[in-house]
Amino acid sequence: MALDQTGRRLLGAYLRAVALAEPLQRELASRYGISLGDLHAVRLLARMGPSPISKYGDELGVPRSTITNLVDRLERVGLVERLPSPTDRRVTLVQLAPAGRKAVEETSPFKESEVGRRLLALDPAGQAALADLLERVVSTTSETQEPNESEANK
Repeated sequence: MALDQTGRRLLGAYLRAVALAEPLQRELASRYGISLGDLHAVRLLARMGPSPISKYGDELGVPRSTITNLVDRLERVGLVERLPSPTDRRVTLVQLAPAGRKAVEETSPFKESEVGRRLLALDPAGQAALADLLERVVSTTSETQEPNESEANK
């Protein structure tokens, strides 16, 4: 299916934004051994606090095998740690390690990156509007998705 003019414009803007974020991706990999996606996962865990691995995976919207591999990777680079649940021997919790807390609190890689400088140069209303749009795009809730044709005809 071919894209219309607006779709082509959207694709071009998206690709330029991804390319603009590449140096930030490389900086995170150099400093912490993680990707932007991993940083998102670490930031989510910081908000959640110590959590069962299955709940953490549910919050990230990833299957059990994926969350296990992610926790393994983050544990290898020292950002998270596993610990037994104090209330259920069958449950393993995951929590931020001190280096994970540092990675979450460290904003200089973002602020010093070209993409960060450009985003932060937007006025507060522009920042909020862009944040709203990006949150809608990445949301996993059905309320932000367009109804499919059969739902629309009900």
